[in-house]
This record gives sequence, C-alpha cells and structure tokens, in this order.
Amino acid sequence: MGKLTLVFLLLFHYTSLSSQSIVSTHTYKKIDTVVLYFKIFKPKSFDPKREYSTVVLFHGGGFNSRYSNQFERHSKYFNSRNFIAITPVYRIKKMHQSTPLESCDDAKDLLDYIYSNAERYNINKDRIFVGGGSAGGLLALSTTFWKVKNNVVKGLILYNPIVDTGLNSALSKRRKGKYNTDISPIHHINKNHPPTIIFHGSLDEMEPIQKIRKYQEMVQEIGITCDVIEYPGQGHSFFNSQEFFIKTSKEVDKFLSSLGYIVN
Repeated sequence: MGKLTLVFLLLFHYTSLSSQSIVSTHTYKKIDTVVLYFKIFKPKSFDPKREYSTVVLFHGGGFNSRYSNQFERHSKYFNSRNFIAITPVYRIKKMHQSTPLESCDDAKDLLDYIYSNAERYNINKDRIFVGGGSAGGLLALSTTFWKVKNNVVKGLILYNPIVDTGLNSALSKRRKGKYNTDISPIHHINKNHPPTIIFHGSLDEMEPIQKIRKYQEMVQEIGITCDVIEYPGQGHSFFNSQEFFIKTSKEVDKFLSSLGYIVN
C-alpha cells in the first residue's frame, strides 16, 4: 500500500468519528455567578451497565482564552477506542480576571468531582487518564500534585505542555518576570507521577524542547515512564492540525497499549 493511500485511509478513519459519540454537558463547580461545566463524550455503543476507562482533556489558551472545543476531535478518537472523554472549561483571565492558580484549583475540583461521581457517569475510578495542550497540559500535570488528596491519575497525555512557571522560565519571561513555583510541574515531580507521553515541536518557543527533555530526564530518574515524541520543524500548537492529530493519535494508541489499557 502506497503512503498516499495510507494517509487517505487514516484521514477517513479519524474524520468519520463525528457520528461515533453521545455528547452531554454537566456542571461541576459554581463560584458566585460563574458556572463551570464539562462535556462528556460517550462511545456510540455506550452500555449504561458497565464502567469505562476515561480521559480528561484540558484545553489550552495561556490561562487567558477559552478554546472549549479544542479537544472535541480527540474525544471522538478516544470514543472509538471505547473510552469516555471529558472536556472541561475552567476560569480564565479574559472572562473571570482569574490567575493560573485558580485555574489549577478548577482542574483539581473537576478531578475530585468526576472521581466522587464516577458511578453516575459510568467512569472506572481505576482507569482515569488526564491530558491537555499548552496551559491545559500544565493543568493536567497539576492534577498529580496540586492539593492532591487521592492519586487517581493513571497516565498523562500531553500536547506541547508548559512544564515550568518558575524564575527565568519561558512563561515567566512572557509575563514580565512574574513567576510562581507553587504550580510549576518541574518543581513538583514526585514518586506519584504517572506514566506520561509528551508531544512537542522542535521549534516550540512557548516551552522550548530543551526544557521538555529536562523534564523527561527528571521523571525518568525516579523510575517513571516519560516518553517524548519530538516533531522536527514544528512550533507551538502544531498538534491542532489534521496531519498531526492523526500522527499523535497513533502514538497515543501505542502508549495506552504499552500500559495494557487498549488491546489491539
């Protein structure tokens, strides 16, 4: 089979997912007049008598903007693998004059909510994965250390995540020297860190690939799997294109299969 034919077949598979999901919206948190919700995507073959592996996907936007549909396509991919997918919104600066710490609070509360209500949503509490892109990648990472009561995350799926918010980090430089190590993933790596896969462009300026490699090294030093898939010539947010959606989804398949959560 030629490469062009294979690309078209993969494109057909992943773009035909739109009819493979049952979607509903639910509230997980209220702060005064602010209502925070999530969309839950269930496989078309959803069986209300069983529990499902579940992935939570946090959108990016630099803690400033809301891109609530960023992971809709990915959610439908996970449905095709018999996973439930959840895409939450959280407080952002443009809408709520909030800080990244408050966004992390929302991510924590979302995880606590779905864990406490797992039976209601047919979620297998022992098979919860978390992912996200850019700032959403940081939020995903924060669910493993920020005010954590229970270590419920079994794996992390990260798309060009921000891993450092400390002094002299790329994020700090963009924010005129403001920094906070309290929510900085690279400052909070611990033995409860789950197996991780990171997709990153070699030309990413928002979080340089060198910092991602450093993060990988630090996680691996404590004996935890941390795979980094580098895409040459790609900058930040590359994964949003159809081409790299397909390529990264194939790698997610391999990652989850290696952990025993997908049987091909």
